[in-house]
Parts: sequence; structure tokens; C-alpha cells
Amino acid sequence: MSRPEPESRNGEDLDPLLIAILHELCGDAQQGATPESGLSLARLAKRVGVRQSTLRRHLTALEGAGIVTVALGEDGGGTVALAYSGRTLGNP
Repeated sequence: MSRPEPESRNGEDLDPLLIAILHELCGDAQQGATPESGLSLARLAKRVGVRQSTLRRHLTALEGAGIVTVALGEDGGGTVALAYSGRTLGNP
């Protein structure tokens, strides 16, 4: 999968990987996923074309901002979904 080009908002470039992650999570939410159900980290990493370690770094930032919820399992896997506050992104 090719990564999107950086977008600029107010003169600042937005990380194309963050855009790809949010795009996938928004699509998942539109199909009925909830913060409790989530998308597996492995599946999301495959969809956006990065290693899970790279994905986890970006998700840590998004989780800190309250945009996503991440649930990690004892086996090293986990799930991620838009938090309820993340679902309002882009809505006036």
C-alpha cells in the first residue's frame, strides 16, 4: 500500500502515516466498531503498511491525545479503536 503524501494545515505538515491510521480507524468505526471491540494491531499494521513497532509509537501519541484507545494483551498483541472523542474529528 502506498502511503499518502503529507498534507499541510496552517503551514504544518501532517504525518501521512497518522492520516492513514486515522483513515483506517474511521472506516472501521463507520462499519460499527466500538472502542470496546477494536481492530487488531496486526491487521492495522498490515493495512497501513508498517511494522507493529512503528504503529505502536504512533498509537501511543494518538492515545495520549485521547483520540484512540489501545488494549494490549499478555501475548504482545492487542486492539485499537477510535475513542468516543476521536469519532468527532473533522465534525464541526
